[in-house]
Formats: sequence, C-alpha cells, structure tokens
Amino acid sequence: MTFALLRVAAGPRLGHGHLRRAEVLARALGRPCVVSIRGRGAPDLTLPTIAGGAAGAILDAVRPRVLVLDDPRERASRPWCVAARRRSVPVVSMHDLGLGPLPSDLAVDGSIVCRGRLPARRVLRGPAYATVAARPARRGDQVRRVLVSLGGGPRAALTRRIASTLTRRWPSLDVIATGGSGPADGFAWVAAPAGLSPWMAQVDVAVVGGGVTLYEAVGSGVPAIGVAVVAAQRPTIRGFAARGLALDGGLAAGGRDVVPSVCRAMTRLLADAPWRRRVAIEGPRLIDGRGADRVARAIRDLAEGRGRA
Repeated sequence: MTFALLRVAAGPRLGHGHLRRAEVLARALGRPCVVSIRGRGAPDLTLPTIAGGAAGAILDAVRPRVLVLDDPRERASRPWCVAARRRSVPVVSMHDLGLGPLPSDLAVDGSIVCRGRLPARRVLRGPAYATVAARPARRGDQVRRVLVSLGGGPRAALTRRIASTLTRRWPSLDVIATGGSGPADGFAWVAAPAGLSPWMAQVDVAVVGGGVTLYEAVGSGVPAIGVAVVAAQRPTIRGFAARGLALDGGLAAGGRDVVPSVCRAMTRLLADAPWRRRVAIEGPRLIDGRGADRVARAIRDLAEGRGRA
C-alpha cells in the first residue's frame, strides 16, 4: 500500500527543487511513496510516478494514507486539498517563504525567513525543518574547486557565462558546472542525477540559486554566493546573507547582468578565510540535515492519527 502521494511542481521553468525535496522526504519516510508532477518533471527522478490526471482520479488510483503537496501555486494545489478532504486523506503542505498557503492538516516551511500566515491545523516553521540533503565535509583553508549551478533549461546560459568568467579571472580555480552541456570555456560540465548534495562534499565554494541548493550549500558548510534567478528567491538569499552564511550575488531576472556582482562577491570570498571557516562551522548548525527526519516523524504521526487537532 502506498503511504504517501507526493504532488509536486517540477520542470525546466519551475525548477527541480520541489522534486529533490520530495526525494529527500521519501527517503526519510522510509515507506512506499508515489509522485504526481505538475509540469515536465525531470528525467532522472528516482521515485515511481503516476501519469497526469484529475486529483480525485489519482487519489482513487493510488489510495495513499497521506497526501503531500509541494507547489508554490495555491490555485494548483487547492483542488488536491479538496479532493483529499472528500476522501478523508490527511494533507501535508510544503512551503517556501509562506507561498501557496493551504488549509492543510500539517504545513511545513523550513525557510530561513518566515512570511505570512499558514492556515493549517499544525505548522512547523524555521530552518530546523528544512527538508534538504546536507552532508558536512571537512575543508581546508584553500579554495581550489568551485561549483556553479543555477538550474537547467533557460538558466544554463547564465551558468555558462559565470563559469567561463570565473575561469578567466581566477585560472587556478577548478570550476565545474551543472545544468548544461556542449562546449565549456575552461570549465567542466558535470551531471548531478542525485541532486547537488554529493557535489557539495567535493567543492570549496558554490555559486547557486536562491532555492533548495542554497540550503544544501549552507548545510554542507560550503561558502556560497546566492544568485536569484527569479525575484522570489531574493528573500532567501538576503536571509542567509544577514546571518553571515552566504554572499548576495544579485538578481538575474529582468535582463540584469549579475556576472560583475558575482565576481565582486568571489573576490571578497577568496580574501576572507575566517568567514569561510565560520560558514563551515555555523552553516551545518543552522541547516543540520535532520529537517527531513523531523518532518517525516510529524507526517507519520499525522497518518496514524496522532498529529490531528
């Protein structure tokens, strides 16, 4: 029997952060899960999926003990919430920055910045509930390898420009990048079928977007430059920057050229070994990698009737 049906938004323009979070949560739950995707999804998904269809029809086919919704669009998730209510299936909603509020049984928002009211029966908020894969690794004072990862699809061109510029400005750096393919000017494209967590353990610095990957970097103790590929990512980057755990690389949306601001941030980062050491220590304390376990425990309690109001 399927324990959880995970309904997530994912695709080239939606990003894959919600899908990666679903994979992390499914591992923490340790029970059979099925994914339903709004969008084009990702070719390397490790979880079983069910083809598209109406919310009620999919719920009837899967018959889960709990429904988990992870979609920033409230209008897209609300029909699922209603259909689950009609079938007495408890609903969990996952949020970023309070977006997409739903009248769920359990709402989870592991954001660094808490915004708005979540109209759920029970709410778990704050970085302790960040559902990400984070693996802290021992690092030295030298910066040798840099990861650039801003997503695939239309964002690959920006990743390429930043990676190429960093290679030219700092020839001693070994720059790797994800999300693209083809010719690489002095850097190397790498694949990340299991998400970025494995790569975070192998790099000294990361240039990433302001979504799930920034949480992974901070939780892994990797000094990071956050680049907002959409305006909605700005609060997250500013939140981590305010705590001294990331640098702000600017907003890339609207035709803005963030390459100069990324280079300025990299210059500062490379010159500040004490700050890098602080991130390596304090980052994993804030994003401790156990958020998924805490959330999974609450979901299991809900499914078994212990987490209902």
